[in-house]
Amino acid sequence: MSKLCSTALAGFMLASSLAGHAAGQVFRINGDSAAPLTLSGTVIGPVRSGSKAEGTLFQAYHLKLEHPLRLDDGAACGEQEMRSLALSQEDMARLKGRAVTVRARAFCQEDRAGSYRLADIIVL
Repeated sequence: MSKLCSTALAGFMLASSLAGHAAGQVFRINGDSAAPLTLSGTVIGPVRSGSKAEGTLFQAYHLKLEHPLRLDDGAACGEQEMRSLALSQEDMARLKGRAVTVRARAFCQEDRAGSYRLADIIVL
């Protein structure tokens, strides 16, 4: 095997192992001071949750993540494995069906079934 092929294979194996390692990592969310995350996925929706009768109906576009993400605020929402996150920003309909990478702040929205959402979204 040539040196170039060996180097490329080693790089691929390292990248694969790092991706698997990050998938098991728990990201700590500290309220409004949470550091932004860079996430990739496909915009889907709008997704509805909650109950109109109870006044908890919520409709938003979601970022369906390429890989599950574990978030933990150490409080109301606790540790959750997320496969999609609501995009709490009004202009997300324009991205429906598109694969995107975003930089956003994750936060716990306790009054919406205790789930995590994304805010301060920048499409990269």
